[in-house]
Amino acid sequence: MKRQKSWVGILLTALLFGCSPKTSVSTAASVPASETPSAVSVSSASVSAPNSVSEVSTSMVAYQADYSNPLFVTNASGMEYKSEVADPALVRGDDGYLYIFATGRIVLRSDDGVSFSLFSSSIIDRPTWGDAMYPGTSGIEVWAPDVVKVGDQWIYYYALSGWGSCCGIGYATADQISGPYTDQGKLFSYSEIGVNNAIDPCLYQEDGHLYMAFGSFQGIYLVELTADGMGLEGGLSYQKEHKTLIAGYAGDWDGSTYEGTYLIKKDGYYYFFGSAGTCCESTASTYRVYVARSKSITGPYLDQNGHRLTDSRSGTTYGSLVVWAGTGDGHSVYGPGHNSVLKDDEGNYWMYYHGYHAGDNYQTRHLLLDKLLWDTKGFPYVENYVPSYQEDKQGPAFVAI
Repeated sequence: MKRQKSWVGILLTALLFGCSPKTSVSTAASVPASETPSAVSVSSASVSAPNSVSEVSTSMVAYQADYSNPLFVTNASGMEYKSEVADPALVRGDDGYLYIFATGRIVLRSDDGVSFSLFSSSIIDRPTWGDAMYPGTSGIEVWAPDVVKVGDQWIYYYALSGWGSCCGIGYATADQISGPYTDQGKLFSYSEIGVNNAIDPCLYQEDGHLYMAFGSFQGIYLVELTADGMGLEGGLSYQKEHKTLIAGYAGDWDGSTYEGTYLIKKDGYYYFFGSAGTCCESTASTYRVYVARSKSITGPYLDQNGHRLTDSRSGTTYGSLVVWAGTGDGHSVYGPGHNSVLKDDEGNYWMYYHGYHAGDNYQTRHLLLDKLLWDTKGFPYVENYVPSYQEDKQGPAFVAI
């Protein structure tokens, strides 16, 4: 990773394991009793992909930069970038940088994980393959992309959608994470895969298999892609019939279920992160992040009280709470959610997500970061379950090689 002069060097006194988590866990901070159950009502009161293990020499130095929320983003002129950064998918490139791929074809880049710059405002041209599905409709754009390296190819998966006009999921390819990307068009439409709101692709690779989770408030589904990532294993008809429901349920839109899926694996468990509530209504947003886990990537995903995510509906959201800013007046942040997760070189986990904040009078969604702690049952959460705000903290640790 490239370094900034403001970084603090920490001499490692023990071996670091690139993908081995720390053995100690933190006890969850107390929250009001109404917020701790796995089933949380939408109207509840307010709350104030793995790599192989790599051994690092004891002479290596880990660096951590300081940050405070919201993260500082600059534009091409070096001035503060004040536009929206929504649905951030953080990807660690093999070029020494961290990238955030966000809704609207936005890409940010960082060398320390806390200070980002605008890398591209249009990483691909706006895809047009969905326009014929909604003649005369404007506002169909790229939403919530995710990027993964498959073999020697980088693949940028994206949802193509507008409000009330979901098209489906497409993809673009490049020889390097920074692009240029060539749009390859549609992977599948919502009707072809049989999922009404087929958005928010999340990719997970393991043992030669590539999986995609997707969906929003009408069921989260898992399908397997071909080895090259450019098709559906067994064909479209096969995956349509054999897709697996892993959270929520098939039916009408239900905001007490989930969207914005993110998957990680830790200590033999697959962890499902999902956002529930209203994402995009400024101080009225009820967005929040829940987590559940399973011994199988296909589920069932259970929260700390043993409830299945597929049982959420009609105002009841199962899952262990990760972060929520609360509702009502007086909060610095509203609507935190749609996260991705980074594992740093010291084995700590960090959650990147978006939210509205007081600094711009809650005008648009901005990039936030918080460290994930782990409770005694092995479930992750943000300290106090609330986003940090304008509080100086140390960010992720990276080893200079």
